[in-house]
Amino acid sequence: MKVQLELITQDPATVSGRGIEGFRTEKQEYFLDGPVCRRVAVIDFDRDGTLVPGAVFVPPREGRKLGRYAVRDRTDLRSRDLNQVSVFSTVLQTIYMFEDEDALGRAIRWAFDAAQLLVVPRAGRRANAFYERDSHSLQFFYFDSKCTPGTDVYSSLSHDIVAHETGHAILDGIAPDLYNAVSPQSLALHEGIADLVAVVMAFRSHSLAKLVLDRTGGSIREASAFSWLAEEFGRAKYSDGRRQYLRSLLNDKTLDPWDNSKDENGEWNQVPRDKPHVLSQVLSGALFTVMVKLHEKLKQQLAEKEGRSEFSVSGKALFVAAERFKRLLIRALDYLPPGEVSFADYGRAILASDQASHPGDDEARRWIREEFERRYMAESESESESDLEVETELEHPSISALDLATLVESDWAAYDFANRNRELLGIPPDVPFQVRPRLDVTKLYYLEGGEQRVRECIFKVSWYARESNRLRRAGFPTDRQITAGTTLAIDWESRRIRLLLRSDVARLGEADAQREDRDAMLERMLDEGVLQLDEERRPGVPWAESNGELMRVRRSANPLHVTEDATDSSGVAPAGLDLKPPAGVDAGAFFHLVRCLRSQAANHPTGT
Repeated sequence: MKVQLELITQDPATVSGRGIEGFRTEKQEYFLDGPVCRRVAVIDFDRDGTLVPGAVFVPPREGRKLGRYAVRDRTDLRSRDLNQVSVFSTVLQTIYMFEDEDALGRAIRWAFDAAQLLVVPRAGRRANAFYERDSHSLQFFYFDSKCTPGTDVYSSLSHDIVAHETGHAILDGIAPDLYNAVSPQSLALHEGIADLVAVVMAFRSHSLAKLVLDRTGGSIREASAFSWLAEEFGRAKYSDGRRQYLRSLLNDKTLDPWDNSKDENGEWNQVPRDKPHVLSQVLSGALFTVMVKLHEKLKQQLAEKEGRSEFSVSGKALFVAAERFKRLLIRALDYLPPGEVSFADYGRAILASDQASHPGDDEARRWIREEFERRYMAESESESESDLEVETELEHPSISALDLATLVESDWAAYDFANRNRELLGIPPDVPFQVRPRLDVTKLYYLEGGEQRVRECIFKVSWYARESNRLRRAGFPTDRQITAGTTLAIDWESRRIRLLLRSDVARLGEADAQREDRDAMLERMLDEGVLQLDEERRPGVPWAESNGELMRVRRSANPLHVTEDATDSSGVAPAGLDLKPPAGVDAGAFFHLVRCLRSQAANHPTGT
């Protein structure tokens, strides 16, 4: 069925013009009131926790093919029914972007065992929003603006925030180990990628692109709606008059221990290594800088080729640059090794992915290396000894005659292959390992000779490493367990290894530079009360389980809300479990969500 959907592209307080765009989709089997479809369901609550009706679906009239959702007033950006439709549309659009044939080239799967992501546009009063795996949900809150007291600001009305949280949910399905990671860079990767997903979604808005380029004379090098994330949210939350956004991707944040510079808000550019939210800005700032350079280069090329001004071609250049940037970010996610990963691991995955896409154009890869090294996310003694070197386009005797179809379908064949090729995959001798579900993926590439579809087998294997648990408090084991892993990508036709990427934990072992960062982050989480011992476990709070000798952490990504602190803990508390799930919503997931919302309202963890 084909359906017309609307979404809000600009925060209501910053809107110029109508602020709404429409798009049509026929990728879903059905649409119901809510909105609800097989993959996404909006569940809305009133301020007292009462379940409220969702936007009504209007099927196509006789002789027509286009359905829609009834919205009373499409000019009122704060109306509940438009809010419901907009958040639903933004989530769907973000999913579709990941699934593009030239991105992942496959349907995404959630990290939870269900087909449907639940979306709560008004989950309670709090200056935050977050994704939660246990309840299969995205939860968006509202709060009183500090700039205009008496005015509520709804995080679900921010296109940036909705795309950001959807990015978390999608990334959790692609790289589920990050949800239990104890390396700050692994969690910061979650935050940084979610921010970059939001900006790529903004680039895809034709009306927003025109507005920004008209204002800036055709540049994204200046601070604007593209580099500023969640403007209304940031202005309402920070009333100091300086902050015009929640986060800025146009930054010089760095891990350089000798950097003493400050940004325009007077904050240090050198960030603490144990705080994922601020740490993420190093990664997102580096990659946004690469996007700016891609756009500038394409403007020059198109202007020269077409004999026009750079401003007149800036929109076309933005579209082309944004699509390459999308491919660069998203394809690399399939190449990430399982387990704890570093910024350098992601950098290597990006470089390998871009090398396959643009073998004759290495300028973007040079920019990426420069930014990663300038910001101390990677080091380079020489070109041959860089942290960003990755093995690509290899031949190996164990691969040349491999039956890839059997490898994908048979767990026995996959484990046998991994065991016989421990050295290739970096698996230590006599260590148990886990082979992850194999992927048979075909992606669209735009090569110099034209379009080409490349089929890959993506093989991932992980194992547990043990390291000392240097926490300065009693009651915790002396050691902790972390996950190391390797990704092997094999070209289906040639049987060449397109990529062999071992995580820093797997490559470096005891020399892993993030080891001290893990200690510092765990100590801070304990101090702030957001890490609980197994016997003290509360719903939604990270916890450490122990067998007396070894500790492992679970749900460490749960505190990855859109902002680190929550100003209010009065969430929605549904009256009871005698509620009836809306039509088309999985009953088990719905009741679990209700329990989670009640638990949050009663016992919200502070400091997240």
